[in-house]
Amino acid sequence: MFKNQVKIISVIAIALFGFFLFSQDLEANSMSSIDYSIELQSDGSGIVTETRQMHLTEGTEVYLVFSDLEGSEITDVHVSDFGESFTYQDQWDIHASREEKIGKYGLISTDEGYELTWGIGEYGDHEFTISYTLSGMVRQLEDGQSLLWRFFNGRNNVPPEEVTITISGAVPFDQEQTKIWSFGYDGEVYLEDGQLIGWSNQALTERDYITIFMQFLDQPFSPALTWGETIAEQEAKAMESSNYLDQGRSDSDQIAMYLGIVIAGLAIITAFFSGFYVTRRRKAIEAADPLITGSKRELLNEGKTYHQIPYPVEDIADVAYFLQEQGKGELEAYFNGFLLKWLRDGQITQIKDHSNQEEIIKLNVRTLGDESTLEAQFYQMLLSAADRHGEVDAKQLTSWAEENYDQITEIEASLPYESKQFLLKENYLNEEEVYFLGNFRAKALKATFKGEELYNRLVQFENYLNELLLLDEFELKQLSLSEDVIIWASLFNLVEPIAEQIEAIDQIDFTNHHFTFTNIYWLSLYSSGFSSGYDRAVTSHQRSSGGGGTTSFGGGGGSFGGGGGGVR
Repeated sequence: MFKNQVKIISVIAIALFGFFLFSQDLEANSMSSIDYSIELQSDGSGIVTETRQMHLTEGTEVYLVFSDLEGSEITDVHVSDFGESFTYQDQWDIHASREEKIGKYGLISTDEGYELTWGIGEYGDHEFTISYTLSGMVRQLEDGQSLLWRFFNGRNNVPPEEVTITISGAVPFDQEQTKIWSFGYDGEVYLEDGQLIGWSNQALTERDYITIFMQFLDQPFSPALTWGETIAEQEAKAMESSNYLDQGRSDSDQIAMYLGIVIAGLAIITAFFSGFYVTRRRKAIEAADPLITGSKRELLNEGKTYHQIPYPVEDIADVAYFLQEQGKGELEAYFNGFLLKWLRDGQITQIKDHSNQEEIIKLNVRTLGDESTLEAQFYQMLLSAADRHGEVDAKQLTSWAEENYDQITEIEASLPYESKQFLLKENYLNEEEVYFLGNFRAKALKATFKGEELYNRLVQFENYLNELLLLDEFELKQLSLSEDVIIWASLFNLVEPIAEQIEAIDQIDFTNHHFTFTNIYWLSLYSSGFSSGYDRAVTSHQRSSGGGGTTSFGGGGGSFGGGGGGVR
């Protein structure tokens, strides 16, 4: 009997070991936990302390983005790693080497707010503690006071596996006079002993975020900043796209909880073995000279430029995998690139809506041929959003994207995969099997000679685009930039800055009649509307009320703070 039990436990442990090992990218930068501790002061400011447990394998710095501040300011910044304080570096250089950034941090002013950034030091495990003071976290409303702050945004970030949150005030929060919610992730928040406590129930993803919403009916603060809304108006805005209706925990939830405890126990059993396995696997792959990506690829091409388009515009989806590895070529960027291409080729035109004199898109063809291509799929989306006359405005496209986000999700998931398969098939990439721990095998992704050449051209072309932003009007006129360059610039999110550079230039010298600053900007409204509709739909799920409890996956609109960032 005992032997059978041992066999069963062993089989489950091995299965869990395989699941935890292969269901995630164990080589990438990761964050096992993040803890937020916020001490709200009587003037509405907040002293924020973040503790981030991270394992870093690439990049030179971690950065936090503070945008949508609406009058708030950040002061008294301190950074440490395992208790060792960093030194403030004025005039922070994001392009400095990892070695030059060790033990240093900086605060960069941007058009949207600030970026707080610090060097990652040696690769491996870190416990970063970041503290700062934010003015105006609590704001005066017309009939109360509130805190509505986005602390974390998963997009382009390193999502944490665990989150804990504590918010305290100058005086304990009154249970009857304080309403609380949390949005953007699967977790729970409560008022306990006069303070807010919260945590996540599962690992966050890049589509998750953390927004805390508190309303103080007894107005215990003396805020320096005001917001021209009532409590009800702000609450209604925050609740949009949320589902705070599914309260309570069912019997199946209790069963799931107990099952989770059992699984967690078995996971601990396998932790030691998986750690040893992963280390050996990583070393075997590193020994095979795998594909260099991200900031390391940028460093290889520092100071180098490529002045031609790096790949034919007709086939830009082929290189989506390389672009993604550099943090470029998002779905919105591809859609913008296709819109420019269709305008150039006459498949769409810009016309005026006679009813309101607004610019709209007129689709001139019903299909682009092979419907399996990414370009054709995007065109069919545009066609589906259009009316019976083949005309569509930006609002219609945004609504369509929100209603049909599942179709867009499939494309977003398949784009880098299909590109990778193409690059393997056409011998830009290959996968080499490596052995470790005897007969265990792993695949190391490597670039061929022509794959290295193509990848480097992409990075060097981005360098060239950034150089264009530094040229004056006379120098730009001499270049006679082609339309293909403008289409490619959209994939690097640089088309609008470049268009602004050449706005004053004679358009004949610039683009052979098809593109102007006006229609470049006009098409960007469509691509951004497409993206915002999609993002709003993806985050518009689930749960609860102002008494605390389960969080909502969606909602939290109107928040301050931004919460972006990542590793670069």
